[in-house]
Amino acid sequence: MRAAGRHERGMTLVEMLVVLAIIGVMAGATVLGMGSAARGANIESEARRLADRVQLAADDTMIGDRPLALAWDAKGYGFLAWDGAGWRAGEGEAFARHALPAGITLALSAAVSGPARGPVPLGLDGGGMPFVARLASATARWTIAYDGLTVSASPAPRS
Repeated sequence: MRAAGRHERGMTLVEMLVVLAIIGVMAGATVLGMGSAARGANIESEARRLADRVQLAADDTMIGDRPLALAWDAKGYGFLAWDGAGWRAGEGEAFARHALPAGITLALSAAVSGPARGPVPLGLDGGGMPFVARLASATARWTIAYDGLTVSASPAPRS
Protein backbone atom coordinates (compact mmCIF):
# COMPACT_ATOMS: atom_id res chain seq x y z
CA MET A 1 0.00 0.00 0.00
CA ARG A 2 1.18 3.49 -0.82
CA ALA A 3 1.40 6.34 1.52
CA ALA A 4 -0.76 9.26 0.46
CA GLY A 5 1.18 12.33 -0.58
CA ARG A 6 4.36 10.45 -1.37
CA HIS A 7 5.82 11.52 -4.74
CA GLU A 8 7.40 9.04 -7.08
CA ARG A 9 10.72 9.69 -8.72
CA GLY A 10 11.56 8.90 -12.34
CA MET A 11 9.58 8.57 -15.54
CA THR A 12 6.85 6.19 -16.57
CA LEU A 13 7.31 3.92 -19.55
CA VAL A 14 4.81 5.97 -21.59
CA GLU A 15 6.71 9.19 -20.92
CA MET A 16 9.95 7.52 -21.93
CA LEU A 17 8.44 6.22 -25.19
CA VAL A 18 7.08 9.68 -26.03
CA VAL A 19 10.51 11.23 -25.49
CA LEU A 20 12.15 8.54 -27.66
CA ALA A 21 9.58 9.09 -30.42
CA ILE A 22 10.23 12.83 -30.39
CA ILE A 23 13.99 12.28 -30.54
CA GLY A 24 13.53 9.82 -33.43
CA VAL A 25 11.42 12.26 -35.43
CA MET A 26 13.91 15.08 -34.84
CA ALA A 27 16.85 12.87 -35.83
CA GLY A 28 15.07 11.76 -38.99
CA ALA A 29 14.28 15.33 -39.98
CA THR A 30 17.88 16.33 -39.37
CA VAL A 31 19.30 13.48 -41.46
CA LEU A 32 16.88 14.15 -44.33
CA GLY A 33 17.62 17.86 -44.21
CA MET A 34 21.40 17.56 -44.16
CA GLY A 35 22.87 18.72 -47.41
CA SER A 36 19.50 19.34 -49.06
CA ALA A 37 20.82 22.47 -50.71
CA ALA A 38 23.79 20.57 -52.11
CA ARG A 39 21.54 17.66 -53.08
CA GLY A 40 19.45 19.78 -55.41
CA ALA A 41 19.10 18.82 -59.02
CA ASN A 42 22.54 18.26 -60.46
CA ILE A 43 23.66 16.77 -63.71
CA GLU A 44 24.38 13.31 -62.26
CA SER A 45 20.92 13.01 -60.70
CA GLU A 46 19.34 14.26 -63.94
CA ALA A 47 21.33 11.73 -66.00
CA ARG A 48 20.33 8.88 -63.72
CA ARG A 49 16.70 10.06 -63.76
CA LEU A 50 16.69 10.10 -67.57
CA ALA A 51 18.27 6.63 -67.73
CA ASP A 52 15.77 5.23 -65.21
CA ARG A 53 12.80 6.76 -67.03
CA VAL A 54 13.96 5.48 -70.43
CA GLN A 55 14.47 2.00 -68.95
CA LEU A 56 11.00 2.13 -67.38
CA ALA A 57 9.46 3.17 -70.70
CA ALA A 58 11.37 0.47 -72.60
CA ASP A 59 10.23 -2.16 -70.10
CA ASP A 60 6.65 -0.88 -70.27
CA THR A 61 6.81 -1.08 -74.07
CA MET A 62 7.85 -4.73 -73.96
CA ILE A 63 5.48 -5.79 -71.19
CA GLY A 64 2.47 -3.72 -72.26
CA ASP A 65 2.93 -4.37 -75.98
CA ARG A 66 2.38 -0.68 -76.74
CA PRO A 67 4.89 1.54 -78.52
CA LEU A 68 6.36 4.46 -76.61
CA ALA A 69 8.78 7.10 -77.83
CA LEU A 70 11.10 9.61 -76.20
CA ALA A 71 10.24 13.19 -77.15
CA TRP A 72 12.90 15.72 -76.25
CA ASP A 73 14.29 19.19 -76.73
CA ALA A 74 17.25 21.00 -75.18
CA LYS A 75 15.22 21.94 -72.09
CA GLY A 76 13.51 18.66 -71.23
CA TYR A 77 11.96 15.39 -72.29
CA GLY A 78 8.85 13.25 -71.98
CA PHE A 79 7.32 10.13 -73.46
CA LEU A 80 4.70 9.68 -76.16
CA ALA A 81 2.42 6.70 -76.74
CA TRP A 82 1.25 5.48 -80.16
CA ASP A 83 -2.56 5.40 -80.36
CA GLY A 84 -2.81 3.83 -83.80
CA ALA A 85 -3.06 7.17 -85.61
CA GLY A 86 -0.21 9.13 -84.11
CA TRP A 87 1.90 9.93 -81.09
CA ARG A 88 0.15 11.44 -78.07
CA ALA A 89 1.41 12.42 -74.61
CA GLY A 90 2.11 9.39 -72.41
CA GLU A 91 -0.23 8.75 -69.50
CA GLY A 92 0.87 8.91 -65.90
CA GLU A 93 3.54 10.73 -63.98
CA ALA A 94 6.27 8.32 -65.10
CA PHE A 95 5.81 9.35 -68.73
CA ALA A 96 5.06 13.05 -68.23
CA ARG A 97 7.36 15.77 -69.50
CA HIS A 98 10.31 16.60 -67.25
CA ALA A 99 11.89 20.05 -67.52
CA LEU A 100 15.62 20.11 -66.94
CA PRO A 101 16.97 22.55 -64.35
CA ALA A 102 18.48 25.79 -65.59
CA GLY A 103 22.02 25.32 -66.84
CA ILE A 104 21.57 21.69 -67.96
CA THR A 105 20.94 20.92 -71.63
CA LEU A 106 20.03 17.73 -73.47
CA ALA A 107 21.23 16.64 -76.92
CA LEU A 108 20.24 13.36 -78.51
CA SER A 109 21.59 11.45 -81.47
CA ALA A 110 20.38 8.22 -83.00
CA ALA A 111 23.15 5.65 -83.04
CA VAL A 112 22.73 5.13 -86.76
CA SER A 113 21.55 8.37 -88.30
CA GLY A 114 23.17 11.27 -86.44
CA PRO A 115 21.14 13.96 -84.66
CA ALA A 116 17.68 12.65 -83.77
CA ARG A 117 14.65 14.49 -85.13
CA GLY A 118 11.22 13.96 -83.64
CA PRO A 119 10.26 11.22 -81.20
CA VAL A 120 12.69 8.33 -80.82
CA PRO A 121 10.76 5.02 -80.65
CA LEU A 122 11.47 2.55 -77.87
CA GLY A 123 10.69 -0.64 -79.72
CA LEU A 124 8.96 -3.82 -78.77
CA ASP A 125 11.08 -6.90 -78.05
CA GLY A 126 14.31 -4.93 -77.90
CA GLY A 127 13.82 -3.47 -81.36
CA GLY A 128 13.97 0.15 -80.30
CA MET A 129 16.06 2.73 -82.07
CA PRO A 130 19.40 2.96 -80.23
CA PHE A 131 20.41 6.45 -79.21
CA VAL A 132 22.93 8.36 -77.17
CA ALA A 133 21.78 11.31 -75.07
CA ARG A 134 24.19 13.87 -73.70
CA LEU A 135 23.43 16.03 -70.70
CA ALA A 136 25.74 18.98 -70.25
CA SER A 137 26.23 21.70 -67.69
CA ALA A 138 28.99 24.23 -67.12
CA THR A 139 30.85 21.79 -64.87
CA ALA A 140 30.16 18.28 -66.18
CA ARG A 141 28.81 16.11 -68.99
CA TRP A 142 26.99 12.79 -68.79
CA THR A 143 26.15 10.26 -71.49
CA ILE A 144 23.02 8.10 -71.47
CA ALA A 145 23.17 5.22 -73.96
CA TYR A 146 20.15 3.14 -75.03
CA ASP A 147 20.97 0.05 -77.10
CA GLY A 148 17.39 -0.93 -77.89
CA LEU A 149 17.01 -2.99 -74.73
CA THR A 150 18.99 -1.52 -71.83
CA VAL A 151 20.07 1.93 -70.71
CA SER A 152 23.28 3.08 -69.05
CA ALA A 153 24.40 6.44 -67.67
CA SER A 154 28.03 7.42 -67.25
CA PRO A 155 30.14 10.55 -66.91
CA ALA A 156 31.44 11.71 -70.27
CA PRO A 157 35.14 12.44 -70.61
CA ARG A 158 36.06 16.11 -70.65
CA SER A 159 36.85 17.40 -74.10
